[in-house]
Amino acid sequence: MKCVFLFGSIHHVMKAEKLLKGKGMEVDLIPVPREISSDCGVAIELPLGLKENVLHLFKENKISILECYTKADGREFEKIG
Repeated sequence: MKCVFLFGSIHHVMKAEKLLKGKGMEVDLIPVPREISSDCGVAIELPLGLKENVLHLFKENKISILECYTKADGREFEKIG
């Protein structure tokens, strides 16, 4: 299962990517899925098991996210708190 983070700007995406890679995490930058938003943009995709750690790191480093979604293979995206 995957976790997808959406941000307000590419600047926030790049800052988040740099932070997570600096912590040794494998980060995938993906186009924002059309099922989530019609806006063009880039999102960060990670394994769901890292979600809580990542949210803590974002809060600690003042990186704000717009939304977070999960997706299991073959299923639709689900927005999570």
